[in-house]
Amino acid sequence: MIAQAPALWTFEEDILNRSWKDWLLAHISFGKPLHRYEGVLTITTNAIELVGEDKNTKQDFFLEIYKHEIEQLYLGFDETFNAAETRSLGLSWLPLRLLISKDEQIQKLYLIINYSFGRTDNKEYLEFLKQWLS
Repeated sequence: MIAQAPALWTFEEDILNRSWKDWLLAHISFGKPLHRYEGVLTITTNAIELVGEDKNTKQDFFLEIYKHEIEQLYLGFDETFNAAETRSLGLSWLPLRLLISKDEQIQKLYLIINYSFGRTDNKEYLEFLKQWLS
């Protein structure tokens, strides 16, 4: 293990199919940002591991993303996860997006790392992941 932190995450299809309740919960004071999964992000020598729970199904969740599967890193909002999806309208934190090529599909994964009272470690992890990938 190289690094580990608590994380929230969601995929593009989760945001596109989110319910009104999901949106509302992400906008309540002291609520967590929009996400489907909650758990721990671990970075190993060759992969990123996400271990946690799917809040919709209450099932355990595990995803391993190898270095060669990461096509892009991006810090900020986009057309899917936009500032309107957050309580702070993007003024206090930005999502970390990974574009992943896995099983012959391209997926957008949005991470919120070490979220606490409107702040994240996303910027620090972006820089860390850039170095890790090089």
